[in-house]
Amino acid sequence: MKSIAILLGTVAVITLISLSCENEDCSDCGGTIAQGFIFRMVTAEDLTTLGDIPDIELEACMRFKLIGGTEIEETTVKIVDDCCCD
Repeated sequence: MKSIAILLGTVAVITLISLSCENEDCSDCGGTIAQGFIFRMVTAEDLTTLGDIPDIELEACMRFKLIGGTEIEETTVKIVDDCCCD
């Protein structure tokens, strides 16, 4: 059962990374994928769970880390200007 959770977490991380942009002109967003940060657009589901994050709004770009490969670590969430990538 634990191996299935790890596998699903790994698939989720790979999916999120593959959906990130490939823009060469990314600004400095205070973290990189190599440092464990993921960048993606805010969804309606994110608004309900992360609504107290400053400047969060639908389709804004957020930077965050995952806990256990699947859950967003709220203390790492930051709204950034661009969805950066490595």
